Amino acid sequence: MEKIAVFVDDAAHALRVLQPLAQPGTHWVLVGCAPKLTHRVSKWVAHSSREQWRARWAAQLFDELRPQLVGARIDTLVARRPLPEVAQQLQLRHGRSLRMIDARRPRVGHVHEALPTELVETPTTQDRWTVPIAVTSGLSLVLTLSD
Repeated sequence: MEKIAVFVDDAAHALRVLQPLAQPGTHWVLVGCAPKLTHRVSKWVAHSSREQWRARWAAQLFDELRPQLVGARIDTLVARRPLPEVAQQLQLRHGRSLRMIDARRPRVGHVHEALPTELVETPTTQDRWTVPIAVTSGLSLVLTLSD
């Protein structure tokens, strides 16, 4: 049985990454990486309220992912510590055979917390808008410079 730990923050993006890997009998460890609250919000919200929000967010995320991973064993975890620590703890708990995949949605202008590159695979999924945006951006630059 293959064990795969997946770091997720968006169900739709994670499903695009996980569908090719989904096989019956796979043991999935879904690690929810909740969005960070801004400094202004966290100043006014109690710690218990933040934890409740994080739990509701994770429950909704995992509920969207579970039906798509049919025939597999699924464990869930919400990352409450820095992700490199979470990744190392998972590897200690599940052994060296644990495969780790970073399936967090890339966002423009937002840098994700880094994961240890020697432990985690970053899948190369190409969004259907990547090429058209690159082409139109290049053409726009050429037209701007030609004027």
